[in-house]
Amino acid sequence: MHAFAVLLAVTLSTIPPTPLVEKTQTGQALNFDLLLVNDGAEKVVIEEIEATVLGAKDVMVAQRRLAQNGGSIETIPSREIAPGAKLVVFNPFHEFESDIALNAIRYDITFEDGKSVSTIVKPRAYDTKADLILPIRGARIFVHDGHDFYSHHRRLDITGTMTTRLGIHENMTRYAYDFVLIDEQGRMQSMGAEIVAPADGVVVKAAGDRPDGDERKPMQLEEVLKDLSLLFGNFVTIDHGNGEFSLLAHLRKGTVSVKPGERVKRGQKIGEVGFSGDAIFPHLHYQLQRDANFGDGLPSYFRDFSRFNGTSFVRVKRGQVDTGDVLTSP
Repeated sequence: MHAFAVLLAVTLSTIPPTPLVEKTQTGQALNFDLLLVNDGAEKVVIEEIEATVLGAKDVMVAQRRLAQNGGSIETIPSREIAPGAKLVVFNPFHEFESDIALNAIRYDITFEDGKSVSTIVKPRAYDTKADLILPIRGARIFVHDGHDFYSHHRRLDITGTMTTRLGIHENMTRYAYDFVLIDEQGRMQSMGAEIVAPADGVVVKAAGDRPDGDERKPMQLEEVLKDLSLLFGNFVTIDHGNGEFSLLAHLRKGTVSVKPGERVKRGQKIGEVGFSGDAIFPHLHYQLQRDANFGDGLPSYFRDFSRFNGTSFVRVKRGQVDTGDVLTSP
């Protein structure tokens, strides 16, 4: 859990309350948001954000800072909080070296009047329980969009007007991926590619007859408000039996070969890449999440794949993938 401090009527907390630590190719990633709420009568403007990693007895281990000096604070586009308003800041200090223990981090936010507000964050390392493989087959699998700091998947403001209206209270796409197949020049050619179950489990939800490709019509808000899963188009949700659920979305109409209640095996074909739901091009949207509905996303580590380094594909026994990676799966 986290603690929060109060400056006049401004509070600082985190979304989610207990952030998860994800092991990346280069270090450790922290994927969470800072939430400031101004219940006061005057606006406040952020002037500095500082993150201090704390060790035993609150000894400083490392520190990161955005400030007026040099203008680094300007990388935060919105820094003003009106009276009665709230502001989500996507955590700017999103990666640390792999040898730093992230047991506790103090975030201090200073405003233009020199006053500040603080919170202590206690991240928790997360290791995927399911024995996952990449959910798409192909010689060249491209992670078109993962969940790095700049990805649209992680930049979902769950406090916004539209997300609130849709009943979205957690970021289910926080650790999501958009997979496509490409040729050697990077041209996408994913339509009809084979999609497989990433791990053993039981299908809990599925849809396979929704409009695809040219059949699609603009989504109506009224329809989505009644069934948020329409955004996924044709999809499959698999319960891995350990508090982890895989969601595979935008499948091709008529290719979903499994139904709710059916047990599937890792590597079993369950459908094909399509262009259904809220998609701007044919691709497979994949995410691991904590429930069968729209719960917060979870980090996913895959086994037995290879990553292209420019000259050859290098075998990865188990690891994380992210935006820009070119992969292959046996």
